[in-house]
Amino acid sequence: MDRERTIAFEMNYCQHYDPQPGSLLRKDVNWCKAGQDIEKVCVREGKPPFFKPCIGGHDLPDPKAVCPHWVRRTREMGEARADRVEASMNRMKLVGPVVAAWRTWTKKNRVAKQEVIDCPTKCGGKLHLSQAALNGHVCGKCTTEGCVSWME
Repeated sequence: MDRERTIAFEMNYCQHYDPQPGSLLRKDVNWCKAGQDIEKVCVREGKPPFFKPCIGGHDLPDPKAVCPHWVRRTREMGEARADRVEASMNRMKLVGPVVAAWRTWTKKNRVAKQEVIDCPTKCGGKLHLSQAALNGHVCGKCTTEGCVSWME
């Protein structure tokens, strides 16, 4: 996704919409920083997280008619998100070749393994790697908060 598309995508959201990791189906977590009950306020187009006006409120004729607290995210917020995405991609570009060289799984050598290595992003953290015997997928997580983390 290019930078302008990332910015435009971020600007589709309400400034108060704040879902937390792992909370998609939890009823005890309110994703609205303005305190609105998303279950009651938002118009569903499907299952969570497809809510309007929280996501895509700009497409509604009057998002404030659905939620009086709706405020579209700003271009500056979109640019900040684009910066975070770009930084994340740059970190993964450093990690990718290291992980490819570390991976030893083949159809003839279906081995599981785990190891902790120095993170190649130069963050100073340790990168925990795990390779599955079943399919060779590698999962990784750096000990530095916000560095890299993924599952294949």
